[in-house]
Amino acid sequence: MLAMAQGVLDAQPFSTLVGARATRFTPTEVEVSLALRPDLTQHHGFAHGGLQATLADITLTFMGAAALGPSVLTSEFKINFLRPAQGDTLIGRGSVLSAGKRQAVTRCDIYAAQGGQEKLVATALGTIARADVP
Repeated sequence: MLAMAQGVLDAQPFSTLVGARATRFTPTEVEVSLALRPDLTQHHGFAHGGLQATLADITLTFMGAAALGPSVLTSEFKINFLRPAQGDTLIGRGSVLSAGKRQAVTRCDIYAAQGGQEKLVATALGTIARADVP
């Protein structure tokens, strides 16, 4: 499943642009990480909010796919930024809160990691819907 998840990321130009990597993918857990490069920060040197939202969207949607199957799209999500994200790596960890036949409610916690230390920097909640796409 991990190789399949990475294949999905590799097929998405935007995911490759930000350097998203699938580091864990099971039916109950997803982890996506990306290196926090200088070109992905905002003017104070913190991870840009749009980058964190991208990581959340990827992770939330992967969790929805784990629950509903591979043809899914994000219906909506919200994100709370808890503290400035500084570090070498951002890590999104996902879970499914509830799943039905057509939609799933998923959660993503985002951590900033540096030197083996992680800090929770954002949390997101999303609704992922089954889609009629190939």
